[in-house]
Amino acid sequence: MTRFIPLLSLGLCLGYAPVFHAQTLLHTDSALEWSSTITADELSGLLHILAADSMEGRETGKPGQRKAAAFLADQFEAMGLQPINGSYFQPVPLTITQLKGGVLTLGSEKLVFKNDFVPYPGIQVVDIVAEAVFVGYGIQEGLWDDYAGLDVAGKTVVMLAGEPGSAEKGFVLSGNETPSKWSQDPSVKRMIADSLGATATVLVSPEFATLKSRLVPWLSRERMRLDVDRQGEGTDLPTLLVPEEVLLRSTGWKSMKDVRKKWPKRKLKGTDLGSMELHLARKADKVEATNVWGLLPGSDSLLADEIVALTSHYDHVGVDKEGLIYNGADDDGSGTVSLLENAGAWMAAAKAGKGPKRSVLFMAFVGEEKGLLGSEWYSEHPAFPLEQHVCDLNMDMVGRFDEAHIDDDRYVYLIGSDKLSSELHEISEAVNAKHVGIALDYTFNAPDDPNRFYYRSDHYNFAKHDIPVIFYFSGVHEDYHGPGDTPDKIRYSKMAEIGQLVFLTSWEVANRSKKLAVDQVNDFPSNR
Repeated sequence: MTRFIPLLSLGLCLGYAPVFHAQTLLHTDSALEWSSTITADELSGLLHILAADSMEGRETGKPGQRKAAAFLADQFEAMGLQPINGSYFQPVPLTITQLKGGVLTLGSEKLVFKNDFVPYPGIQVVDIVAEAVFVGYGIQEGLWDDYAGLDVAGKTVVMLAGEPGSAEKGFVLSGNETPSKWSQDPSVKRMIADSLGATATVLVSPEFATLKSRLVPWLSRERMRLDVDRQGEGTDLPTLLVPEEVLLRSTGWKSMKDVRKKWPKRKLKGTDLGSMELHLARKADKVEATNVWGLLPGSDSLLADEIVALTSHYDHVGVDKEGLIYNGADDDGSGTVSLLENAGAWMAAAKAGKGPKRSVLFMAFVGEEKGLLGSEWYSEHPAFPLEQHVCDLNMDMVGRFDEAHIDDDRYVYLIGSDKLSSELHEISEAVNAKHVGIALDYTFNAPDDPNRFYYRSDHYNFAKHDIPVIFYFSGVHEDYHGPGDTPDKIRYSKMAEIGQLVFLTSWEVANRSKKLAVDQVNDFPSNR
């Protein structure tokens, strides 16, 4: 699972169930024979291979990741799953980038990367040439419009951080001492500038020194991303941070106090700041990585084109500078061997003449720990059209327990089950009640969950395309992303029960006469 800081204390909310009509199970009774092939012993045997020291922590792009991919492909082939497009591997083009330097010219001011300016996190564009214009605070709200009378299309907008007023004297927009969204979230200003056609934003901050000290170490790190051109996408407008003195030197304005006093009355002269040029030097190294996939074709000619996806991620965080291996037994070795066991159960059923009506796709993603990269690539380059995907059942960290469940580890967190399809949620609840009987915990299924788990595993790249999902998760523990996440600490009997729940749920979905209805308005925003 991708890391998110901070991880807040875990809550507890057992037995959550939105009010839906009772679901009638149609097929799962006949599947019990094959669900029983998912056993603790087999899970243990597979995990002791996948999370062994020889896999070197399975970091994306490293030899250990490629060893793990080969192992998974061999397993799929031995089971009899079909390759896709002639292969068990889906290549995922990745690159490792690192900012190495750069120069920003604003009017007559020539600024050096890290010393005089820093890019806002997420910048993709490395070269910009445009006219620059000062837009005050960059705010549009009610009667306050910093863009009134200005055409900023194709230009760089230079704006003050924060908003007019202060905590001591009160903020103009709120009329009290509480700052608004305009002070708290720079992306709000970025979205306004983007909607007006701006090319980039320059944020003038009185806290530049503090922000620089926080950002420079992050910006200097190597970063892995998909090797595709993302320039100009969405509202991720390039934003640069500069100190207040840069604005004063480039304009000749007297003081920042004077700027803040005169701007609201439009008494500032020279708001056209001349040309702005940005040139960043960025190192980029291509990386070899693959998703691993295998297909069990459906048996019904009318339904075989529809896809039920079972997924996990097989990468982890590798080896540290001291040579210590991070085995990733729970994250996400546990989900990946559960995927293998589910594939084995399905193949056993198929060989007995009881294969699924719909096709079942088994996928182990790479690059989840780097930002859900493998599943993002699949969602943009699917083996089958996305509209043919019925659902995704994703397993990530299903082998341990957290502080909220010390007294009883027979539980699983479910995230997303009711967000797009009421039918999928009903099936999940009914299958568990009838056949498995573990506690279904929906603590993290709320849009205001501070941990944001919904966005932190590969199901998200299906859900954002309105494909129903269930994320199976057992919570964070003391060895999360640490060297202590080893196979000896896994609760294999717990894993087996969760694996059986996934299998029986997928069995029901894969064999129903009608495709799952997408009938819910997702209350999780489709934006990480």
